Amino acid sequence: MRLHRSRQWAFSSSLLLALVVTRAEAADPPLLDVTANRSPFGSACQGQPDSTLLPVDPRTLVVPGVNKPGAAVQFNAYWVDLHNPPPPFVTTLAPNPKNCGEFRASVARGKKNIETRAYFQPFSTATAYYTMYTLWGYLFRPSDFDEQVIKRYGMSKAPFRNPYPMPWENPNLTNGGSGQLPLGLVQERDSNGRWTGAIGSTCSGCHDSRLGTESESGFVWGRSNDALDAGLIQSDMFRSTVVGNVFQIAPVPWSVGRGMSDAIGIVDLLPALFDMDSLALVPSLLEYFPTHAGGMSRAPNWWYRAFKTRQFWDGALTSDNVRSEMAFAVANLGRNAAERRALTAEFEDNDNFFVSMSPPAYPKAINTALAEQGAVLFHERDLWANGANATIPKTPGNGSCASCHGVYSPRYAANPAYLPDPRLKGISGVITPIETIRTDPARKDLMADERKRRAWNTSFLAYNDEHPNHGPFYDDPISSALRRVPRAAYDTGMGPVYSPEGPNAWIKPFGYVATPLYGAWASAPYFHNSSVPTLWGVLKPSDRPKVWKRLQTSTNNLGTNAGFDPSFASYDFDKLGWKVTALACGDRPANDPFIPCSHEMATLDVLFANIANVVANYNSLAYQSPPPISQKQINSRMIFNSHLYGLGNGGHDFTQSLSDSERYALIEYMKTL
Repeated sequence: MRLHRSRQWAFSSSLLLALVVTRAEAADPPLLDVTANRSPFGSACQGQPDSTLLPVDPRTLVVPGVNKPGAAVQFNAYWVDLHNPPPPFVTTLAPNPKNCGEFRASVARGKKNIETRAYFQPFSTATAYYTMYTLWGYLFRPSDFDEQVIKRYGMSKAPFRNPYPMPWENPNLTNGGSGQLPLGLVQERDSNGRWTGAIGSTCSGCHDSRLGTESESGFVWGRSNDALDAGLIQSDMFRSTVVGNVFQIAPVPWSVGRGMSDAIGIVDLLPALFDMDSLALVPSLLEYFPTHAGGMSRAPNWWYRAFKTRQFWDGALTSDNVRSEMAFAVANLGRNAAERRALTAEFEDNDNFFVSMSPPAYPKAINTALAEQGAVLFHERDLWANGANATIPKTPGNGSCASCHGVYSPRYAANPAYLPDPRLKGISGVITPIETIRTDPARKDLMADERKRRAWNTSFLAYNDEHPNHGPFYDDPISSALRRVPRAAYDTGMGPVYSPEGPNAWIKPFGYVATPLYGAWASAPYFHNSSVPTLWGVLKPSDRPKVWKRLQTSTNNLGTNAGFDPSFASYDFDKLGWKVTALACGDRPANDPFIPCSHEMATLDVLFANIANVVANYNSLAYQSPPPISQKQINSRMIFNSHLYGLGNGGHDFTQSLSDSERYALIEYMKTL
């Protein structure tokens, strides 16, 4: 009996120990997330049958009431559901996919749209594109024309067939033609699917690029283009057709450099061209309020989309909206109002394609022990501890990186002291006030003018057709012109609401969204305006160069058309970012009577830049950039100058309280995301 009891106790003890260990392991998830597919829907459907139901979209959990007192993360960038909007709104949208089959079908349609649809206004023809080499100084077309296009304009090779016809080819007899356009350009088709020979830009021009050469890494959708010179390619397209030169004077500052653009500035311009309630092309200045220029911004990575509750750098709009993404497609003058409104359904598919994306995995070895130290620091280290950063207001939360950027470690995600629901792992739902983040405020203030927000909030882009009082669309110019009068009266505070407001309201700006950090290792340069070349500089403000130049590719035999070098050799894998040369900078009145470091710029660019620095904060029409035509202009646009309007590289300086060893640990952790 004693022996039996001893054996029973021995068995019970072993069982108890196993249970304790099992429970400890269950209660103590890993610090590092090793999931290959970061997309919540993509991961849930991987290897699953079409009938598998989709999980809850974690972004939809970030609504008022989600926060728990004292938790490390306090969300303030709330999701607004436009497919099931709050009263009194009634959705006008088709239902979201419910299962993996519906999601996959939508993703496939969206991918095809992004590859083949000419949403933007075409500004060139296949023949003009073929002969653009004459603008580069050649008498004859170089054999490496396609490669030079990629370098000159900062584009990537398309990972799919992207045809255009040679001058002697009929595109409809040659399946589009034998030429191959780069990623970011596309040949237009008409409503019957026939090739037209017109060439335009695509969303991928700004939102897709490659880190590493083809031999170093495979193509991954969604890495924001940090090399594109939008101003240069538009200027060359206009010049190539000759008659397009008239567009050179359009008040649109496409870009002042590479890897950024004033795409958001179209929000300013749309009300001057279109009836925002119907999207009919009816120019009017009644709702045009060019009171502040937003400056240059880098397009966000598309793979962020599954984790952002709010859209745009300032968190202006709910991420359930796709109509803001339609802005350039709306501006295509070849569409009528009904066709512009009908784009909503297409962009729902495009959005699901973005939601399906996952960032690339870090391609080199990771120091796991150091990364785990970084994970703890990221989630626990109070940057305001021991009196640090006393002059910078601390935001709600525990003062860690996670308190703004969200929780990424499975261990911390399972801890209710950090998140109210573990499904919120990776979700970015915090707008950091400008008083705390202190980065360049130009972009934040784009819609500070209440008149602009009123015009937006009563527009089709705000989904005001979901309001029960909306009524029919008025597409004819007479009705539109008449209706603009009371609309403008409301915008300016001189009359009541005329067109109803929509649920996709543009909130009053107060800061910047802390971006998701999945793929952060591959996302240099950093900040909304691409002003910091490395993650090290983000974490150590004193090491940020004010003016810098990236490594470049070889030139052609004329000594021109160099581009940014995308190879791993140009990337600093220790500090995570581009290897750059800091350029000497200072006021030199004898040579630089205007902005510092303007000795690298053409005189005309210096003049326009100084006008912008003085006036653009008050009038967006003062923010212009001359078309880059001379080689000096083209070269200077490959230099980042933080003294230009909207390109300041200050702020995010609460990281000054970190030690270098802590910075290296945090960087190692970023490699795991």
